[in-house]
Amino acid sequence: MINPPRALLLAGAVLALAGCGDDKASPPEAKRNAVVYNTVDVCALASDDQLKAALGENAGHKERRDTDSLKACAIDGSSGDLYIFLTVVRPSMAAAEQIRYDKAAAQGAKDLDASTFSYFDDGQAYVETADGDLVLRASLVYYVDSGKITDGPGVVGRLHTLLGQMTQKV
Repeated sequence: MINPPRALLLAGAVLALAGCGDDKASPPEAKRNAVVYNTVDVCALASDDQLKAALGENAGHKERRDTDSLKACAIDGSSGDLYIFLTVVRPSMAAAEQIRYDKAAAQGAKDLDASTFSYFDDGQAYVETADGDLVLRASLVYYVDSGKITDGPGVVGRLHTLLGQMTQKV
């Protein structure tokens, strides 16, 4: 006959070997969104309210600027002093590798999380993130002699929020 403490120990060992009771969840399945790139309209990935929050003012004219290598949209601020430039890229390498490469090329880049980095100076700020198979970037840029970024961390935070909202749509 097995005594109760020994039975609990034996049951715990059996459950551990079987994988039951393990606190670790299985890793999430990787997001596969490369096909979205073919049809994405970057100008439609953010609402006017989301753009206003990122710009710090109302959004003005939106202009698609797609090229062979990226899908893009430029959105002027209502003041005419600045704009947001949004891009979606399907890189030839893994998205995480592209982020590492781009981050290494940006002097002063800072990690926001494992798949996202940011950069800012007086005239521009941007946040770039890997999302599944794609790389998304949101940049806020002042036109020459139109102003400057006085709160870089605040602008980066707004752009990071905007990218998070955009990734929900791709």
